[in-house]
Amino acid sequence: MQSWASLSDNTKAALLAASAAGVGLLLLRRVRDSSCYDGAPPGSLGLPLLGETLSFVVDPQAFVAKRKKAYGPIFKTHILFSPAVYLDGEHAKILFKNTHIGWPSNWNELLGPNSMAAISGPRHKFQRSACASAFQPAALKTYLPVLEELTMKHLGLWASSGKGFRDPGPEIQLYTFEVAEKILLGTSGASGDILGVLSTFKRWLDAYQGLVPFNLPFTAHGKGMRARAELETYYQSVIDSKRANASSSANDMLTNVMNAREKGEPMTDAELRDFCLVMMFAGHDTTKATIQSMLYFLNKSPDVANELEAEVSQVWDGQAPMTWEMIERWQQGKLGRFNDEVLRLVPAVSALYRVVQEDIHYQGFTIPKGWKLVTSPIVQNEQVSPNRDIDLSINHAKFREDQYSPFGVGARKCIGYSFAKLELIVWLACTLKHFSVKVDSGKSRKVNVPFIFYSVRADFTRKGA
Repeated sequence: MQSWASLSDNTKAALLAASAAGVGLLLLRRVRDSSCYDGAPPGSLGLPLLGETLSFVVDPQAFVAKRKKAYGPIFKTHILFSPAVYLDGEHAKILFKNTHIGWPSNWNELLGPNSMAAISGPRHKFQRSACASAFQPAALKTYLPVLEELTMKHLGLWASSGKGFRDPGPEIQLYTFEVAEKILLGTSGASGDILGVLSTFKRWLDAYQGLVPFNLPFTAHGKGMRARAELETYYQSVIDSKRANASSSANDMLTNVMNAREKGEPMTDAELRDFCLVMMFAGHDTTKATIQSMLYFLNKSPDVANELEAEVSQVWDGQAPMTWEMIERWQQGKLGRFNDEVLRLVPAVSALYRVVQEDIHYQGFTIPKGWKLVTSPIVQNEQVSPNRDIDLSINHAKFREDQYSPFGVGARKCIGYSFAKLELIVWLACTLKHFSVKVDSGKSRKVNVPFIFYSVRADFTRKGA
């Protein structure tokens, strides 16, 4: 693909004209949609094109609090290129009943036309059924040895680096990315070049922060789409390699999904490529965000950290391999409650979106067809329990019934949530048993784009070293 600099002046002019025309179409659509505002909830649509996007992504909690005070728990807004109705508290339940995903159109392009995270209807149901076996306990048990090995490998590298206090984000991302590559895909980068694949993946991720939804060479979205094309080529080579070695005893999620049949039908190659992309996305970047928040809360709540360390030592000497029985005990005990608390206080995803298929009449308002329904997990969870410190006494099963699970609900619940919880438990147990972590409290801050997490400066050392 040609670079922007290499294009002719006429081509550049044509692309800029197309971009301007696209902006114009969006503005015309906004004017057209204004005819649907009669009967809609109170609120503001903000600036042309951008609406109130910037205010929302910078601080969802402050955004909602300000508008709730002005308009009440149901209000209209305009975020991520679409008119929307924000639903607070109990009103969010109508969003969870809607299974039609409502990500912005440019996000859907990045995720892919066959992506489980972007499609709705029968094909979405088919894909979930075909993929389900890869996330059942029988499969998760087989992933545990590799997960423990990789976790200890990377923690050891962090402790031996001699870097002192630093932002551990890049190191955590490399760890979660290698875990995803080996357990989700059964590989470790094209020709072993995991850093090269990760670099391409980062270019794809960066596009989610772009505010111009046009696939042009100079836009973040255009750069992300080119990175997506490179990743598709790579994932197809992984799929082809697995088919060529079908007799091998490979045990990874992609192999499980490729071998699965739903009503006798396998997933298509296009679906498999998008499965790889989305699972790598959900399987490493959101986990990275949560681990960073864990570091913050382990430092903020030293008494809780001591309780967790004691629970780990009750069943694991740190020398024998972890067993599934240990994992189950930890998940049902304080380690599991700690994980739930971190996800309550700082759920990785800042907002959920659904698209309205037909006019909705609710609480005396009309929500027009084509509008989005929006709610924020971090706002929802805080309302159920406003305590902003780790509280191991919370009954999280009851909490999830009353409000919101950090992994979603119903047909749109994250299919990989059980693996995410397993990875977090293993990382936490290995860290508490073998390593000491110091966090520079004065450098901690909350980051909201594209995921919510606490950014910290940390120093890792091996215990007894």
